[in-house]
Amino acid sequence: MVQKVREVTTCAPRRYGRYRYFLEVRIAEKPAGVLTVILKNPSTASADRSDPTVGKVEAWARKNKFCRIRYVNLFALRSPYPEELNAHPCRVMVGRENGAWIRRSLQGADVVLAAWGNPNGVDTEKYERRIAQVSRLLEGTCVRALGPPTKLGYPRHGLMWNGELVLREWPPGL
Repeated sequence: MVQKVREVTTCAPRRYGRYRYFLEVRIAEKPAGVLTVILKNPSTASADRSDPTVGKVEAWARKNKFCRIRYVNLFALRSPYPEELNAHPCRVMVGRENGAWIRRSLQGADVVLAAWGNPNGVDTEKYERRIAQVSRLLEGTCVRALGPPTKLGYPRHGLMWNGELVLREWPPGL
C-alpha cells in the first residue's frame, strides 16, 4: 500500500497568527508538477493543520499528479468568514508582505490557478480593486482556472472543485 505524503515545507509566518502569506505543501515523493493556487483569504490552515479548502485542493492536486502546492491569497488576513475582512482597511486585509509572497509563489510553478471565488460578503469595491492589483502581479504569467466561472464571473473557489472540471484560461477570452 502506498502511503500518502503530506509535508508542509514552508509556511509564512511559521507560527499561527493574524496573517498567512504563503503555505507550501509537498504531497508526493516523486518529482512532478508544482501548483500555485490563488485563493481569497486564509482560514485556519497552518504549518500544523489543514482546513476544508486545503484538503479539497490537495485531493484535486493528487489526482492530477502534482507533487507540491503553493497557497497564496488575495488577502492575507485570516478569517473563516470572509465578510469579517470588511472591518479592516484594505492595507490590513492584504497584509504588507502579500505581494512579495504572491510573486515568489509563481517562481517555478507549472500551473497557476486563480481560485478566489465570489466575494462572499467581502465589499465588492475592495474585492475588485484587489483582484486588479493581483492581476498586475500576474502579468506575463499563464493563469488558469478550474471549471467554468461562477455565475458572478469569478474563478471557481477551491472548495467548489467537484467532479471532472477542466482547466481553462483565466481570465476567460484571453
